[in-house]
Amino acid sequence: MIRFVTLSLAMMANLLIVMTANSQESLGLNALTSTNSPLAQNETIAFFGDSITQGGARPGGYCRLIGDALEKERSDLGVKVVYAGISGHKVPDLQRRLERDVLSKKPTVVFIYIGINDVWHSTSGRGTPKDKFEAGLRELISKIRATGAKIVLCTPSTIGEKTDGSNPLDEMLEDYSTVSRRVASETKVTLCDLRKAFLNHLKVHNSENKKKGILTRDGVHLNAEGNQFVAAQAAEAIAEALKKNAPPQSNSKTISLFNGKDLTGWHVDVPHLDNNPDAKPTFIVRDGNLVSLGSPNGHVITDTNHENYRLNVEYRFAGKPGNCGVLIHASTPRALYKMFPKSIEVQMNHQHAGDFWCIVQDIEVEEMVKRRGPKEKWGITEGKARRILNLTDGSEKPVGEWNAMTIEVVEDSIKVWVNGDLVNLGTKCTASKGQIALQAEGAEVEFRRLDLTPITKITD
Repeated sequence: MIRFVTLSLAMMANLLIVMTANSQESLGLNALTSTNSPLAQNETIAFFGDSITQGGARPGGYCRLIGDALEKERSDLGVKVVYAGISGHKVPDLQRRLERDVLSKKPTVVFIYIGINDVWHSTSGRGTPKDKFEAGLRELISKIRATGAKIVLCTPSTIGEKTDGSNPLDEMLEDYSTVSRRVASETKVTLCDLRKAFLNHLKVHNSENKKKGILTRDGVHLNAEGNQFVAAQAAEAIAEALKKNAPPQSNSKTISLFNGKDLTGWHVDVPHLDNNPDAKPTFIVRDGNLVSLGSPNGHVITDTNHENYRLNVEYRFAGKPGNCGVLIHASTPRALYKMFPKSIEVQMNHQHAGDFWCIVQDIEVEEMVKRRGPKEKWGITEGKARRILNLTDGSEKPVGEWNAMTIEVVEDSIKVWVNGDLVNLGTKCTASKGQIALQAEGAEVEFRRLDLTPITKITD
């Protein structure tokens, strides 16, 4: 009886592994190709790695399977795929060619599958020491993140497919996988744990303890089934990365602050017009967009106050990029420099989108000294340190393309995303409601979306 129960438990454990593996594989490419896909228009996905990724670019390879599926099922999105795998490469090689092979292609997502050669080549003295492996991964992530691209970091998979722990480099592979897991966790990038996924799959499908032939043709390089397996894992991880920190979509309570026809619901405050009433207008409606022509300087301001909301803004610089901003909790007009209303500005200045500027109102963020400067210089009026740096310069799209800015405002907190990247979070704001204003500050900016949704809490 005891023997029977033990066997049943083992069978149940195996069944659980099978069910888990099948469940994980069932999403597969659908994570990117379904109607619920988080892919946006004109995404560029870069696959960055060694010979496994180089082979993945060939017909039937894991990268190509994803690219072909997107072309077939979601051609409407115009997704581009960058194949950047080179045989024999290790982390230091990726560091050297990052700009040339990846960043120059302006990816929105980078899938990094590296580590096999860093371990494997150690048998001939040409591997990568663990400390340099970790430092290299962190540098890659830092440089990619600075461009605003999402990142998926993989653990190295297998060098030999035996399931009894007798592959010569199993222990070292696990050490390096642990490094990759730690780096992903501490840098808050998406982890694709291929090492774990391979081991779980092999426990079920390699009952004969073969050294190759299940997911690989030689213990390392993927066979047809392996490419399909990795394509499924990669698609799910890329989808997860795209969803990470993305603000929720608007719901049925959403109202548009701009009707696409005129400035109904808004009023203009441009000091230059006080003595020059016949001067050219600063704010116009053109081709269904609200346009800030940039000068004379001033603001267009909602007629009503707002509190506890999510504001979705889509904007672009129509010509030469420059300065603009969305002002939250606007109240007393011309409170600063006889121009700016009392408010908190969410900056749109080119390459600095998401900075906070304190305009006779104040707000706090983490690492205040690092992001605002010496405390004795802080202030909210002329001549004081009013700028609070954002978290991710580089989240903007190329000039001429539409940017999506989401601003959440609940009580004394303000949280901002630019193109899905979390760029700022402030608390203890000295105002909790007010008007919303758009700036004219020298550069022509088009707004095609200004949607406001009531909310009761900030998105986690």
